Amino acid sequence: MNRIYAINPESGLKDGLSGLMRTRNEAPLLEPCIDSCIDALDELIVVCSDCTDNTLEILERKKKQYPTKLRVFEYNKKVLSFDLTKEEFEYAKTLPDDSPRLYCNLCNFGLSQSRYKYLTKIDADQIYFADELKKWRDVCSKAICIKWQLSFILGWFFMMYFTAYRRLSVVKGKPCLWMLPNWLVRLFINPYHEYSKWRLQQGTACIALSGLNVFKDDRWYVPFDGVNIHPPYNGAGDTVVFKITQNTYWTKRYSDTISYSVTENFHCSDKMMFAGLMWFHLHANRKYCWSKVKTMKDEHPECFVPIEKFPAMSYEAVYEKMDKKAHSLFQMTLFAFIHKIGANKINKHLFLLS
Repeated sequence: MNRIYAINPESGLKDGLSGLMRTRNEAPLLEPCIDSCIDALDELIVVCSDCTDNTLEILERKKKQYPTKLRVFEYNKKVLSFDLTKEEFEYAKTLPDDSPRLYCNLCNFGLSQSRYKYLTKIDADQIYFADELKKWRDVCSKAICIKWQLSFILGWFFMMYFTAYRRLSVVKGKPCLWMLPNWLVRLFINPYHEYSKWRLQQGTACIALSGLNVFKDDRWYVPFDGVNIHPPYNGAGDTVVFKITQNTYWTKRYSDTISYSVTENFHCSDKMMFAGLMWFHLHANRKYCWSKVKTMKDEHPECFVPIEKFPAMSYEAVYEKMDKKAHSLFQMTLFAFIHKIGANKINKHLFLLS
């Protein structure tokens, strides 16, 4: 494919982790998102596209607060991305791969601005667990230099076992939860994570991050409603920490299943490994989403679990409560692992929602 905004990873990139936020009219959510994650990053690159609200004013104020870390770029190319008309959608499909009007190339532009060797996507509708994200920043910045050790054999074994679990689940057509008992996950999770950190430093793995969907009404809830994006968890391999190379980039992706959109598809040849919960996802609390989620909650209160009670649920109970039509099998098999290693982190981070 034709490439624009290519990056040369040999051109003096430093050890460390960049965050990349793509934003258009995110003023209501922007400030708390930046505050939650920027201390856990070496820099935050924000690429603004055709903003008509006060997003840029907020970013100018935040740049004064974080002058060495926050870098803002305007990308006013009339990008064709989300909620397109049918005519816009058909036109976008005709654009060449290197068109600056494609959303994937807005992403590639942001990637090309990185000053560090590793990068992860940051979304404006998420509140991040800075202490958890910082663990991976420390790996990227070589604050800890991980050397190969014998316990990595256990980490490799669990990686292969987890792959087998997911493949068998595909054959069976549902998650084979009996393959992931709590005792097994507890036994292997530390070697697995240490092994994944070593592979990230070696440049042979990217680390997939996940989050928890939350909704605020009279209190905070975890939704199972089917109106949200993949409740109760989000992030199923689309947000990763990766080492920047000439083979890491985004290409265009078309979708007309819910609304007409031309988004991005990430390319990275590294093995994907999984880290667990890193954020609260606030999408359901956007102005254009809140009322329809509230209506669903009023009509089906059983689909909303108070957030304090959610960590005590077994994944079997979570799975039974899910709207199966709202998830792919890939997501459901992954969410079992995320729940077992991350649900205990939720109450610890509830102060972020206060």
